[in-house]
Amino acid sequence: MRPSMRTRLTGLLTAAVMTLSATSAHSAGLIRDAEIERTLKYVMQPLLKAAGSSGSNIKIYIVNDRSMNAFVAGGRNLFINAGLIRRMKNVEMLQSVMAHELGHITGGHESQRAAHIAGAKGAMAIAMALGLAAAAAGGGAGVAIGAQDAVRRSLLGFTRSQEASADEAEVRYLVRAGINPQAAVDVLKMFRGQELLSVSRQDPYLLTHPLTSERLARMKAYAAKYKDRPSTQSANIKYWYARMVTKFQGFTGSASRNLRQLEKSDKSELATLARAISYHRLPKPKKAMAYAAQLVKMRPKDAYYHELRGQILLENGHPAAAIKSYRRAAQLAPKEALILGGLGRALLAVKSKRADNEALKVLKRAYARDPLDGFMLRNLGLAYARAGQPGMASVVTAERYALQSNLKQAEIHAKRAQRMLPAGTVGWLKADDILVAAKRLKRRK
Repeated sequence: MRPSMRTRLTGLLTAAVMTLSATSAHSAGLIRDAEIERTLKYVMQPLLKAAGSSGSNIKIYIVNDRSMNAFVAGGRNLFINAGLIRRMKNVEMLQSVMAHELGHITGGHESQRAAHIAGAKGAMAIAMALGLAAAAAGGGAGVAIGAQDAVRRSLLGFTRSQEASADEAEVRYLVRAGINPQAAVDVLKMFRGQELLSVSRQDPYLLTHPLTSERLARMKAYAAKYKDRPSTQSANIKYWYARMVTKFQGFTGSASRNLRQLEKSDKSELATLARAISYHRLPKPKKAMAYAAQLVKMRPKDAYYHELRGQILLENGHPAAAIKSYRRAAQLAPKEALILGGLGRALLAVKSKRADNEALKVLKRAYARDPLDGFMLRNLGLAYARAGQPGMASVVTAERYALQSNLKQAEIHAKRAQRMLPAGTVGWLKADDILVAAKRLKRRK
């Protein structure tokens, strides 16, 4: 029995149709980066512990959007805009946003709201937004492949009572985690001045999390109770947060401006990271590769620095050297699907039979850990084609199009796969799942 596969594909294809019909015109992609995703989970860990949750089923997605916003969708999925991460002044402010959203999750607020929405389409647009989100992919920070993220704001807005409940949970989790709740007040103050602006100029967070004078006053009162309590924030968390911000700034800010803002005498690790990324983007590959090599020398057992070096080498036409860096990164972090995807991409760039065979094996491992990475699916399809398995290449191509909400192309490739594969095999059944799910959606439209 394989009900999970069909259920998953039906949900993802439903997401494509429902979300497109229920969202605003705005669209953005997701930023996929192994280090940043790992850092966000690490930063959130003290809050999850404070909430009594393992967090194993809470997913964090980074939206490639400059505005400040964070929201919960699909029950236990937290979306955070890159703009919010970059504009937080310290890790405590970011954690306060996370704690607030965690309050919505633990309070079951989204499901409560969805229960009062007339009709099923609106609720499904929220719950299934992840279908399109999952289509986003990338080989490094700042790389995003198209996906709709803008779920209708009216469906995401929380009531005042829910905001009050989430605020209380936020303070409770912050205090238990040893974080001064003044950070929550600082976040609300950032939005306070926007209330008089037109809706089109306000950050989305203000629209989905209504800010009132009473709410701000209440948060100040909470914070006042703990104003003299020292923070017990982990120095390690602050380090990884600083690295994440540097990486965000490096890949999404102006490369020239980033370099100008660095003191020439600054030879620190973060300054070296900023230079490696900025010179890569200019592009000045020799300098970028030199600084990336310095990072690896500073932290030879850091998987993410080896990965960054591999990305810089690969994108500057040195696939053989990139393979060595990606291979070392994969050894240091064998569970990171995005690193495995990068190694597979580098192997395909060599264009040799031996490398292609290894690429197929590596990309299969990446697929097993993250089957919803569209960039990996594209490379896996290429690997199957080079291995003389056009049927399987069509299957994963159909999956990729399904995730991108392109039902027409998904059906074309699924039918092509079934013509080439023996009936009843795993690949044939996957193609059949896609065709069945697409047919159901057409009946619903």
